[in-house]
Amino acid sequence: MSVPMIAGLYPYTRGGITHPPRFTLREIPASLRVNPGYLEDLLILAGDRLAAEQLSSFGLQVHRVFDDAPAEIQRDTAHKMKHWMCLWALREFGEFLWVDWDTVLLRHPDEDFWSYCRTAGTPKFLRIPNYWATVNCGVYYASQAWLPDMERSFGADMAEPNDELLWMSVLPKDVDERGEFWWGDRVAQIWNRDDFESVTKQTYFAHVKHLDWADDLRTIHRSKEA
Repeated sequence: MSVPMIAGLYPYTRGGITHPPRFTLREIPASLRVNPGYLEDLLILAGDRLAAEQLSSFGLQVHRVFDDAPAEIQRDTAHKMKHWMCLWALREFGEFLWVDWDTVLLRHPDEDFWSYCRTAGTPKFLRIPNYWATVNCGVYYASQAWLPDMERSFGADMAEPNDELLWMSVLPKDVDERGEFWWGDRVAQIWNRDDFESVTKQTYFAHVKHLDWADDLRTIHRSKEA
C-alpha cells in the first residue's frame, strides 16, 4: 500500500516578522514543469490562506490550510511549520513521505520503495556528507511509531529549531552508524554535475541544486536501468 506523499508552502516568519517565500514561489512552477505528476501525486498543504491561494494558482489542489496552528508555530513558521505539517500528517495517516519542491522524480515509488520505508520502523532521511545538519529532510519518511518522539521534539531547546535539528533532538546518538535511518541510493543528493554518477537504477528521487538538470538525470537513470 502506498504512503501519502506531502509537500507544502508557508510564509517565512522569524521572530514575528513575516517575509513571503519568494524562492519557493519560483521553485514550485519549475518543479511542476519537470515533475508534472506532482500535480496528482502530492497531497498539498498550505501554511496560511495566502499560501493556499498561491498554490492554487499553480494548479495544485490544497488539502489543508494550517492557519489554525498554535501561536508558537505561527511566530516561527520558517523553522517549525514544515515540522508541524508533518506531525499533522503522522497523526492523520499514520505515516507520510515529505517531498521538497527541489526534487526530481526519477522512478515512481513502488512496493519495494514503500516496503523499505517501513523497514525497522525507523524514519528515513537523506544523508549528505559535510552537511550542516546530521539529517536532511528534503525527502523523508516517518511512521506512527515515532509519533511520541516527533511530538516531544517541539520542546527541544534550540536557537533555530528547524525540522532537521528538531529531529536530531530525538534520534539516537549513533544515528550516523545506523543504516536503517538512511535512504542509501534510493534518494540522491545532487549538488553539482559530479554528483550525477551517484544516481543508480535504485534511485527514486534526486534532491537537486538545479531543477533544469532533470532531463540529464533521467537520461543517466535510464542508462543504469538498461
